[in-house]
Amino acid sequence: LYTSAYSDQLAGKYDIAFQEFNDYLKYFSGTELAPNAQYYIAEIYYRKADYANALTAFDAVLEKFQECPKTPDARYMKAMCLMKLGRNDSAAREFRDIYTRYVNDHPDIAAKAKAQLRDMGLTVGTTAKRRRPN
Repeated sequence: LYTSAYSDQLAGKYDIAFQEFNDYLKYFSGTELAPNAQYYIAEIYYRKADYANALTAFDAVLEKFQECPKTPDARYMKAMCLMKLGRNDSAAREFRDIYTRYVNDHPDIAAKAKAQLRDMGLTVGTTAKRRRPN
């Protein structure tokens, strides 16, 4: 079921994959692939620009499957959802926390968080926007 859902997601069959991942969680919520299934449900919401439901689904990854391999990505995508929802202060806090927490263990995700802060006109260590020269 998981393999089928993952294949359907990769093929862009998001509605089918969404249902399959939900079915997988219904029957196999205690398996090692359950965090991935929850993550991909959230990602499908995100791809469909349903950022509110994506945020809830990424939070579910973080709450139900603490410190799983998908945790850094789920935290990053949660911050992206917050940004898409116009909650920039919350997004900035998340991006900063991601950078601080993962700079050594997951440098790729830390670099992405730092880049998002830079795109927001912020730095890792401050809440104030950088001043642009006149």
